[in-house]
Amino acid sequence: MCPQWAHRQGVARWVGPAENVGVAPASAPLNLNGIIVNIASITEPAVPAYPFNQLHQVDALQLATSFPNASLDMLLTDPPYSSGGLHVGQRAQTTSQKYISGNAQYQDFTCDNMDQRSWSFWCHAWLSQVNRALKPGGVVVCFIDWRQLPTLTDVVQAAGFILRGIAVWDKTAGRFRPRRNGFGQQAEFIVWASKGKLPEREVYLPGVFQAKLGIPKQHLTEKPIDMARQIVRLVPPGGVVADLFAGCGTFLVAAKEAGLQWVGSELDDHYHQVASDRLARTAPAPLQDLAA
Repeated sequence: MCPQWAHRQGVARWVGPAENVGVAPASAPLNLNGIIVNIASITEPAVPAYPFNQLHQVDALQLATSFPNASLDMLLTDPPYSSGGLHVGQRAQTTSQKYISGNAQYQDFTCDNMDQRSWSFWCHAWLSQVNRALKPGGVVVCFIDWRQLPTLTDVVQAAGFILRGIAVWDKTAGRFRPRRNGFGQQAEFIVWASKGKLPEREVYLPGVFQAKLGIPKQHLTEKPIDMARQIVRLVPPGGVVADLFAGCGTFLVAAKEAGLQWVGSELDDHYHQVASDRLARTAPAPLQDLAA
């Protein structure tokens, strides 16, 4: 094996036989057959530990921590809301028990049993890493329900973002859940925020998305692909879309279709396979479509 130097985030790493692996400060000179090379003068972009245009089966925070600085244009994600049930016993139920009424069967997912304070700490951890990884003017677009909406709007600001507003996903009358003596549940919400000033681009999205999901769904909390296709229009050509909670891969599929770069994580075996299969079947948009 030929030894090599890989430069990443100010550190030069020796890549060679296992017994020769070591780390040198970026300022240390390197003697290559009598030629002295100042490693500090070598500037190469940081290489992500988890490559783009792949879906990784790792924890969301692990992926977020690995992103190089200023490498992303958008976080488009749908984290576990951890909101079903008002008491400990109800929150401890499986996601199917909390969110499904009827006979539909879906694979359960994890990280949905926290109380509100714990959930806010957890969100702050990965949102802070995303703030570091977003380019100036980059955008966070995050889905949420009515219970956790106030908490999420607080947390995105605590993580350093400028809160820009809230959009609505109207699930339409076909997905209306009636409530006795009260208002039915027919909507979820989209919190969006930016890292600093927004760039000047001629993109206009609606404040209310009316979109109905077909049955059976591919994921218990799946979001409509048509809505995702509109949201990724906020990303400049060639930009990078990340999804830390990929589920069945809808947001990454929309990014790939649009000819954008993408990267995501999904820890669950079943949903990782579902999303990977969808992404493998997805072709990027033709060049003429991207130009339009």
